[in-house]
Amino acid sequence: MRIAYDLRILGPAMHGMARYGLELLRALLAAEPGLEVVALVRRAEDAAWLPQAPALQTAVHGLAPYGLAAQARLPGILKALKPDLYFCPFYAPPARYQGPMVLTIHDMIHLRFPDDHGLKHRLFYRLVVGPAARRAAAVFTVSQHSRDDIVELLGVDPRRVAITPNGVGPAFRPLAPAEQAQAARDLGLPARFILGVGNPKPHKNLGALVAAHGLLGSDAPPLVLVGVQAGQLPAAQAAPGVIYLPHLGDQGLALAYGAALVVVVPSLYEGFGLPALEALACGAPLIASQRASLPEVVGQAGLLVEPDASSLAQALGRVLADEDLRQGLAQAGPAQAGRFTWAGAAQNALTVFGRVVEGTWP
Repeated sequence: MRIAYDLRILGPAMHGMARYGLELLRALLAAEPGLEVVALVRRAEDAAWLPQAPALQTAVHGLAPYGLAAQARLPGILKALKPDLYFCPFYAPPARYQGPMVLTIHDMIHLRFPDDHGLKHRLFYRLVVGPAARRAAAVFTVSQHSRDDIVELLGVDPRRVAITPNGVGPAFRPLAPAEQAQAARDLGLPARFILGVGNPKPHKNLGALVAAHGLLGSDAPPLVLVGVQAGQLPAAQAAPGVIYLPHLGDQGLALAYGAALVVVVPSLYEGFGLPALEALACGAPLIASQRASLPEVVGQAGLLVEPDASSLAQALGRVLADEDLRQGLAQAGPAQAGRFTWAGAAQNALTVFGRVVEGTWP
């Protein structure tokens, strides 16, 4: 099988969709070494991010992931490559491509929270994402919740939507007590801290976590926020006891999860909830919102609560005060995380790819 694999989203500042695309590619090549893949990248230097495999080729075309030029030129480029299948692991494939196509839509945040994203995003979904999803042979997504949203909001036949969930890399593992203390020192953090991971976007709801931390009182361990700069959460500008780490790579992030007293994921919406899965894999006691896909990811291995400041503060108070509860959550996390693997996602994808090429999907 020859796949044109669209990785124009690769680059130095990669987000979750790029990580998904790379990790799924690695798992596909490991599961099917003879798979022939042509990876489409924007710049020649972006090919350095790709795994090494004899059957992996690179095609450089200089096209931005979301530009109009890609919509106009990619169909011709793909036709010249003559793939059995075109796969786009993010939501901007060429909408008028006529060959066998599979794309991944990770979430429907732009349509569920339109006021936070504006007219440009709504138009892109109407003119590109929706038509491409309805034309595609198959649509991948990362959770049952996102699958339901795609069916409802884009009008895609539910039989054509398959789930290929995220996994976690080997860096995300539990730390021994001595390693936890060293990890905190390596990151320049106090020995005891609460951790939140996300970004300043409203649906990540980190402002509610800061407010919850304030309700705990002055004796509470400091709150560390990864992915946020001071001043990016207007409601939290004057909050004491908050430490901001704008960026951590996977290794540093794994250390932060492993060293944290408790991790909180207070999101109002997630297509999957990778920080929750990473925290579970690291054996971190977890408090998460009971909204959207997070209950699918967390299962019984974390505390699921309403994502308002009062409920979050109450849950934090319980976990901080109860050593047995923290230990129970820490022990449950890795087993729950083990249900989500890139190898499993790759097997799901290969099954769908094969059936699409054979013409038997759905």
